[in-house]
Amino acid sequence: MSRATQLEKVYMSGFFFNVSYLIFAVLIPLDALHLHLTVWAVGILAALSGILQLPLRILSGPLVDRWGSRSVLWVTFSLEFLAGIVVIGGQSLPMATLVSGQFLIGAARGLFWTAAQSEVSRQPGNRPHHLGLFTSFTKSGALIGIAATGVTAEFLGIYGGFMVSDALAFIALVIGLSLTHTGTRQRPPSFWRAALQLLPASHQPFVVVNGLIAILCAVPQALAQSFYPVVLIRLGLSESAASLITALMSLGMIVAGFVGSIALQRLGMRRMVAVSTVMVALSLSSTAFHHIIVDATAILCGGFAAGWLNVAFLSAVTSRSNDGNRGTNLAVTEIYFVLAVLLTPLISGWLLSQVGRSTTFLIEGSLAFVVALLVMLLWRWQNHSRCAQHVEQRA
Repeated sequence: MSRATQLEKVYMSGFFFNVSYLIFAVLIPLDALHLHLTVWAVGILAALSGILQLPLRILSGPLVDRWGSRSVLWVTFSLEFLAGIVVIGGQSLPMATLVSGQFLIGAARGLFWTAAQSEVSRQPGNRPHHLGLFTSFTKSGALIGIAATGVTAEFLGIYGGFMVSDALAFIALVIGLSLTHTGTRQRPPSFWRAALQLLPASHQPFVVVNGLIAILCAVPQALAQSFYPVVLIRLGLSESAASLITALMSLGMIVAGFVGSIALQRLGMRRMVAVSTVMVALSLSSTAFHHIIVDATAILCGGFAAGWLNVAFLSAVTSRSNDGNRGTNLAVTEIYFVLAVLLTPLISGWLLSQVGRSTTFLIEGSLAFVVALLVMLLWRWQNHSRCAQHVEQRA
């Protein structure tokens, strides 16, 4: 099998994985609304997937470095398929099965990204281009998943939507099983030896800075998977219309993925990050206004900015890593991403219940500006550390 074919299979399995995941993720709050849960309870339920996602995102790095991306992807797709089976088979106990499904899908989510991104980044050629295409394929899946959820729920019902999600998870599993093993030249001798590198990796300046970038990349996506559709429905839109508008987030990320490597070449990493972080903050602040067109534009722009940030932080981390620590460095960086995914619906749900929509998004936009400023302030620290590392290596 050629390496190009291997890349294509990772792209396609990632596409189906994300269609399945996003249908599942958006159906969770919609089903919670049908069960007449409070907004705060919806936020808690949406955040449950992050409980297993966080520790498994951490461990996914050593697992990938030790056993390879292919094996971890096999486990990932199996867990996603099992999550759908659990929810579909437990309709008599809806809350218990929704919670169980969220744990399983969170575990799958925790393992997927490090394994897939590591596999893509280790292929020869233009790494930012490969990662940008991977972003476009996965976010195409997200766009279709989010856009289709409302329509699917209206015509097939909530549990019909879960069945569609599970069928797509099965397709991802079949494609994943056809992947070939990509050998590593610097594989750690054991999982525990690989895991011991987690703490040293967390102290590296480039990991810290790119972790903060990952936070800003994650927040708009977390809102698209939780409160953007809920807020739009509470404004009076139908489930299908709310899903279509929320899907603009993924459309922005698709476009950004295709042009990400070109933007990186022309703007440079720092300018690309600066522009994108400010765009995220502005998009969050703009969502405070009670207008559908403004909401749609803000969601689209937030997705575009998140797509550029995704290409930027993945390119930066993988280019400073080798085959023996790439998975671990990615995993530690993406701890920040998972924390943002976990905390965003919790904080948003609490703020919405306390201060209302407008103030909630103004606060979140202001916090995003603070993180963007922090990234720029720490940029020199990251670069000075890299220069010092080069001097040590030459000596």
